[in-house]
Amino acid sequence: MNDLYGSDNFFWRWFAKIADIVVLGLLWLLCCLPVLTIAPACIALYDTVARCIHGTDEHPYKHFFRVLKAELLRGIGISALWGVVGFALVMGYNLLVNMGDGNTFVTVYSMVYLVSMVIPVGIFAWLIPLEARFTNTFFGLHKTAATFAIVHLPTTALLLGIVAVAAVVVFFVPVLFLVLPGIVVTLQCWFVEKVFKKYIDEPQEEPAEEALEEMPLDED
Repeated sequence: MNDLYGSDNFFWRWFAKIADIVVLGLLWLLCCLPVLTIAPACIALYDTVARCIHGTDEHPYKHFFRVLKAELLRGIGISALWGVVGFALVMGYNLLVNMGDGNTFVTVYSMVYLVSMVIPVGIFAWLIPLEARFTNTFFGLHKTAATFAIVHLPTTALLLGIVAVAAVVVFFVPVLFLVLPGIVVTLQCWFVEKVFKKYIDEPQEEPAEEALEEMPLDED
């Protein structure tokens, strides 16, 4: 009976992890409110999930805020850059949609444009975990993220697919927006870390290897 209620019990360990995932997602939502802090909040959430949920590090909340503080300035730069990129992409799509009133060619082109937006979104999907787990220059980070998005296209598709499914779920049950961020990142982390393991433990002759030469694993 004591084992059932002990802190080392399997059930309670997993319950604690699930609670941590939900709370970390809520912290992420709060830290995203200033908008420019979206990127550093994403980096902090991913690094905390990778090290404290999937890994063995303790004190996830302290870790979250420590990473958030460390990545704040550089993360704001990432947020600003990708905010401009995202705004330009959305405006371009809206322009095509407005031009396509009854024009079949423009309508088809707008659909192709929408599909092509998967590439920049995929780059951003890799940008966050790469910034969280490795050190690199600002330009090198973006170059490597672009390489990973293409070289590991199946994983890129999985990362975006997880977000898409979550978006559909939130559309039908909006209140789940409060708990899904941590769950989404936890699922994504499982796939991303499997890819990273190839470069950390077993370097291979892939196009992305050259981009990783200047990216030692961050041991912080």
